[in-house]
Amino acid sequence: MAKFEMPETNDSPDLTPMIDVVFLLIVFFMVVAQRLSEQYIELSGLPIAANSSVKEEPPTRTIISIDETPSGQKFYWGEQEIDISQVSVAVKRNPKWKVFLRVHPKVTHSVVQDTLKEIGNGGQADVIFATFKSGG
Repeated sequence: MAKFEMPETNDSPDLTPMIDVVFLLIVFFMVVAQRLSEQYIELSGLPIAANSSVKEEPPTRTIISIDETPSGQKFYWGEQEIDISQVSVAVKRNPKWKVFLRVHPKVTHSVVQDTLKEIGNGGQADVIFATFKSGG
C-alpha cells in the first residue's frame, strides 16, 4: 500500500485584503483631515455684521382677502369689505404694489380664478397667494 503524503502548501495567511483595507483607511483619514482644515480658514477684510443694514424696505402690498361665510364669499381690500368688481379698482390705486391674495381654504377655484382675472384687469400680474391657517 502506498503511503499518503500531504501536499505542500503555504500555511501563511494571505495579507493582501488586510493591506488593501489599511490603505483605504489611510486615504480616508487623509481626505477627512484635509476637509477639516479647510473649514477653519480665517477671513479678513470682510464687513462686520453689526455695521450691516437693509438698504431698502420690502415693497408695500395690496392685500385682497376672500372669506367663506354661510351667506357666501366676502371680499376684503385690507379690512374694508368690497365687491368682486371693485378688486381691479383697489389694485389700480397702487400699481407699483404687489398683490397679496389671501383665500379661505373652502373657497372654490372658480372664485379664485375670477378674482385673479380682476387683479389682472387692474394691471397687476405679480400676485402672492396664500390661504388662511385652519383653526384645527
